[in-house]
Amino acid sequence: MRVEVDLLGQFRVSVDGRAASAAAWRRTSSVTLVKLLALARRQRLHREQVMDALWPDLEPEAAAANLRKAVHFTRRALGAHEIIALDGEIVALAPDAEIAIDAALFEVEATAALQAGDKVASERAAQRYGGDLLPEDRYAEWAEEPRQRLRELHVRLLEVAGLWERLLAVDPADERAARALMQAALDVGNRGEVVRQFERLRESLRVDLGVGPQAATVAIYEKALALGDAQPTGIAKR
Repeated sequence: MRVEVDLLGQFRVSVDGRAASAAAWRRTSSVTLVKLLALARRQRLHREQVMDALWPDLEPEAAAANLRKAVHFTRRALGAHEIIALDGEIVALAPDAEIAIDAALFEVEATAALQAGDKVASERAAQRYGGDLLPEDRYAEWAEEPRQRLRELHVRLLEVAGLWERLLAVDPADERAARALMQAALDVGNRGEVVRQFERLRESLRVDLGVGPQAATVAIYEKALALGDAQPTGIAKR
């Protein structure tokens, strides 16, 4: 049996090439159970960890009953009894199957590319990032740390690969990316593009951080202005 779990940008599970439909997931707890296990090391958690994450306010007996129900509905949704194993105190996701989790594959490839400082490998690894981890669970505490960790890996990949436009799409206030694009535009005499990038960056920095562009960024902007007839920005704006 082969199990594929997508967590980046969306949640999807397929077993032997057959994806479970949204209608198949009859209980929210069964969906969350799969997500928790997919994020766990070796896709295993102690049952108390699962119960604390899913039903923190319930007594142990009630939480244990809910866990059994969640396992039942997960098996039904995915059409495979062995998809969830309860071995004593351990809950495991597809322990005897071949399993591929996009977030884990991305993290492994991204870490290797960054350790090597390889631009091509970093660009290739960045392609695996399909979006933030489980965007529908953005307020779930258990997803915060892995989401931030993977997001930071993605940003570092874009930096190493020099994919500045994509980096600005992720973080419009990234001054290094904006400055690189401004310099590239200045090198080919594209004054308008320099000004456009500068104005976008200045607004993002003002709104997000309450600061203005650094001196090195302003210097590129003023060089671009010198190519045309426009007057430099006034002292108050600067």
